[in-house]
Amino acid sequence: MTVTSTRAQWPHTIDDISNSLEGIWGLVGATTTTGNLLRLERSLHEPLTYTITEYRGNDESDVVRRETYDAKQRDEAINLFAQAIGFQIG
Repeated sequence: MTVTSTRAQWPHTIDDISNSLEGIWGLVGATTTTGNLLRLERSLHEPLTYTITEYRGNDESDVVRRETYDAKQRDEAINLFAQAIGFQIG
């Protein structure tokens, strides 16, 4: 017998994403709509950058893509992350 469980994915809102980036670790992660692990992280030192990293499945050694955004592109990085995990933007 196979039991499938579903759970509400965190972050629940785009504000959750933003608040996580401003927290002590500057990191938020979630599963994309395609089932890959996705992380958005803020650099801990200047110059301030935001990096989106997508991993195949949950394998953190298998990077599918990595994109870096500067401080002026913060909102763009948040929106791309949010869309990849299923939020409707706009």
